[in-house]
Amino acid sequence: MKMTGVKKSAMQWLLGLLAGVGLVSGLPAQGAQPAAQAVPQHWISYAEMVGNQFAEWLSDPQDDSVVQLHSWLQDRVLKDGQPPLPPLVARVWISPRGMVERLDVPSVGNAEADARLKKLLMSRPLPEPPPSDMRQPVALQLSLDFPELPAK
Repeated sequence: MKMTGVKKSAMQWLLGLLAGVGLVSGLPAQGAQPAAQAVPQHWISYAEMVGNQFAEWLSDPQDDSVVQLHSWLQDRVLKDGQPPLPPLVARVWISPRGMVERLDVPSVGNAEADARLKKLLMSRPLPEPPPSDMRQPVALQLSLDFPELPAK
């Protein structure tokens, strides 16, 4: 499907939803010395996979919830004159079966849009379960903005 104008920009921002991926690494201190342990590479790889999967789910133009969420976010900027949302840090707890069982994400300022975002990220299984030794939650930085449209 060929997209132009606002719809093309909408898909561009949806594809750019994931601004960065990180891992909450609040490792406990041992004794009087703080723990300075590196995050294992397989945890980082898994967090990146989760972030990529979220970006894919949030960029599906065939999903009505994605289209409606994007429409609200775009109207917020273009019609209401509000600035784009800052990146959101989502804290994600994933079951041993690969289901997102808890998701803490700041509000986008609209209860319906918040519910759609959570539903989109919690309603499907991830391609694989987390590593059994992985600490949770996984922290993902999501950017819910889209490129400015050219002036007319």
